[in-house]
Amino acid sequence: MSQGGYVTLVGYVAQDPNIRTTATGKQLTKVRVGTTPRYRDNETGQWRDGESSYYTITCWNKLADHVRASLHKGDPVIVKGKLRTSTFEDKTGQLKTSVEITADTMGHDLSRGPANYMRVQSRRPSSEDDLARGEFAENPEYSGTPADPDELLDEEAIERFGRDLEDDEIAARAAAENEDENEAGAPAVPVAPF
Repeated sequence: MSQGGYVTLVGYVAQDPNIRTTATGKQLTKVRVGTTPRYRDNETGQWRDGESSYYTITCWNKLADHVRASLHKGDPVIVKGKLRTSTFEDKTGQLKTSVEITADTMGHDLSRGPANYMRVQSRRPSSEDDLARGEFAENPEYSGTPADPDELLDEEAIERFGRDLEDDEIAARAAAENEDENEAGAPAVPVAPF
């Protein structure tokens, strides 16, 4: 059993992911994630934000590419990974503590809203045996070379998904306005179904 501090972090992307290639050729993405705890004020009963904390999330290889392609500043995320702290001296000579998480997995927090997922098709080199068994029959255009991650994004599908979300939001607002008018005694206005 390995030892270490494994954590699950729920927060928001505080800074767009920064990707680079290491000297050994591995992909590395670093992204800052902020968390702000909420608590109920005992005197007023109102919800209040606590002090925000920020964490550096390190992602490697495929996860690094996927994080770069999928996450942007402000996105709600969930991160699972190994926690590491280090102490350093800042410019003024004060000791500071840095908290870093090496992510095993990271993605959008779907309790905060919908996301569009696209599965990356794994590609493997073809062999005569595979072709003889018909394993590549479903994809006759398979070239045997991996695709560039930027080519895997279907911009038209993403745009269509955005339009669908806007249409749903407009219909929801119209239905809510219709309910408000009905409660006030105004005549009902039919809402066209989508």
